[in-house]
Amino acid sequence: MAKSLDPQIVNPILTGFIEELITAKGGIAPTQPFEVSVRHIEEYEGRMRVNATDKFDVAVFLAAVNLYLNKTQMQANKALGAVILYMDAEVADKIFKAVGFQVPYDEDDESMMALCGKLCQTIAANLRDRLAASGFASLELSEPAAYKNTISEGVPFSKEQDEKQELLFYFLKHKALGLDWTLGPIPRK
Repeated sequence: MAKSLDPQIVNPILTGFIEELITAKGGIAPTQPFEVSVRHIEEYEGRMRVNATDKFDVAVFLAAVNLYLNKTQMQANKALGAVILYMDAEVADKIFKAVGFQVPYDEDDESMMALCGKLCQTIAANLRDRLAASGFASLELSEPAAYKNTISEGVPFSKEQDEKQELLFYFLKHKALGLDWTLGPIPRK
């Protein structure tokens, strides 16, 4: 098994940022503590399989952002890792409003998926910035890709990784949000 970036570094950044965005800034208290687990990456045709039914039994908006060591790796589509965001469709509008996003009056799937992508990009950018502030090389981020319920073509990831971290957050008496991430070692600056 290849070494990944230490979850003891990454998980506190991600969980802290979600709590900062939704609870501190948005005023929505968690209804139970977040959960952290390690999952085996299911690969299909060289990509990470992503299916919301593995975590949720309701409709889910999904978004994925890939992380790359540099622009050259990005152009070669050699992902160092990925951040995947899962949002319970029933409470997504409330979560988006809590983080300060303008939710359209007529909440159609396309606009909600776009907001999910925007939130995933915000989370991935915060992770990149906080890792860089801790002395790691600054990573390049892909544009977010957004979906509903499944990412049928899968998500690029580092082939050296065989595990991902799964973070689940409970708000509004729902399993409201999930984050999966995988990330290979990042060189120090």
